[in-house]
Amino acid sequence: MPHRNHHPRNYRRNYRRNYRGKNSRRGNFRRNDFSRIDHSIEIEPWLPEQQLRNRKIIWLVDPLSAIPGEGLLPSRTWALARAFVAAGHDVIWWTSSFSHARRIARTPPRNIVEEEGFSVRLIASGGYRSYFSLGRFASHRKFARGFETQALDGLASGDLKRPDLLIATLPPSSTVDAAVRLANKLDAEVLLDVDEWWPEPLRPMIPGPEWFARLLASITFPIIARKQKTSLHSVDVIFAVSQTIRDAVLNSTASPSPPIKVIPTGAYLQDYPRPPHFIDHVPGSRHEQSVSIDNAQNPFSIAVAGDIDQKSDIFLLTDLARVLSDKGIHAVFHVVGGGRWMPRLETAAPLLTGSCTIQCHGRVDRSRYVGILSGCQAALVLPGRLNHFPLPVETSDYAAAGLVLFLTHKGELADMVLKADAGVLARALPEPLAAAIGPLATDPQQIARFRQASRKLAETFLDREKLAAQAVVWLESLAELAPVNPL
Repeated sequence: MPHRNHHPRNYRRNYRRNYRGKNSRRGNFRRNDFSRIDHSIEIEPWLPEQQLRNRKIIWLVDPLSAIPGEGLLPSRTWALARAFVAAGHDVIWWTSSFSHARRIARTPPRNIVEEEGFSVRLIASGGYRSYFSLGRFASHRKFARGFETQALDGLASGDLKRPDLLIATLPPSSTVDAAVRLANKLDAEVLLDVDEWWPEPLRPMIPGPEWFARLLASITFPIIARKQKTSLHSVDVIFAVSQTIRDAVLNSTASPSPPIKVIPTGAYLQDYPRPPHFIDHVPGSRHEQSVSIDNAQNPFSIAVAGDIDQKSDIFLLTDLARVLSDKGIHAVFHVVGGGRWMPRLETAAPLLTGSCTIQCHGRVDRSRYVGILSGCQAALVLPGRLNHFPLPVETSDYAAAGLVLFLTHKGELADMVLKADAGVLARALPEPLAAAIGPLATDPQQIARFRQASRKLAETFLDREKLAAQAVVWLESLAELAPVNPL
């Protein structure tokens, strides 16, 4: 009895008999002699053999940012590394063995290649206790020398392959100088990521009395500015974290300046839930009574994140709490972060009496940080942060959490927030700030409107994943790094 597949009414067999696939040559059916088919044309476009010629090796040189496994907030360099890996490039992150944020030694993260797709190499560096000290600058120089030495040794031994692009973070300038020297030896390109514009952010960190701080700044700041200017002239491409820093870079460089693009740090929107909408089922019915009851049970929560490095910020925050208590506003400030003056605030916060209180959380891990911001309705950006950072990184998290932004300084951030109608600008004094916070704390409809606008601002301009992807696409088109399909 013949096999059932030889039956002429078997439609599957007839389909295969009449099928002429895309891999057949000049009418050769796939059921016939396979030796006559050219198998080289069966290589699919996603196979790595066809994409290796476009894959580039990228080194990120950043000794200060938090690395995966530390439990801290994801850094700007971390987002860039993920974006380059998603674009199909090979990434190595060179960083210090000393944690700048926690000021302790750190170890290499486990399973980093399997989880993130890039590798992290730690360079032995010295520790330091003060952010403005000889120990810190000596640690940066030791990292720069160690990075250059280990990179050359790895290339000579065959353990490492020659990089096509080096991305160095500024500050510190010693790291940029080492990356430029190494790029000149290896015929590679150098990109400078300007995260801060020194030396002004260092002024509040200078220890000692005010006269000593002015004397030390007059000596060291010109040296730091000169080295920073030299670093700007020796690179091929520049990323700036804000438009204000971009203008400062253009003023410091020669007329044909390197290509520069503004890439804000942004925030991961998926970490924060969307703010709730306000629904008034019965308009005007017992509105004032419900607001007063809700205000007594649920205080108006205001987040204050970032390091407190200026003494005036402590005075402003404590005086603002007293004024709000005098007005009978039931509010609570959640202060998250460290800084030089954070211990003083932790001592003064329990002494406040009244309806407005201050809770100091200190430095927290990522999950707790997200939880605190998600439980607040508004955020206060202290003038000490805005005086030195045009777009503080925590403001992106405020917008992602959908918080009402209270600003105390005109500038790039204020223009962005006021244009989006996501916050209020007031003078950096207790009375004007209390006058702005008080009416809003008892108006849930206005709070909901501001919060929705703040979240929309983050989705439009401050999505970290989109910003990092834009940086990679712009750099690929500029440096002729052809994008590849991720495996």
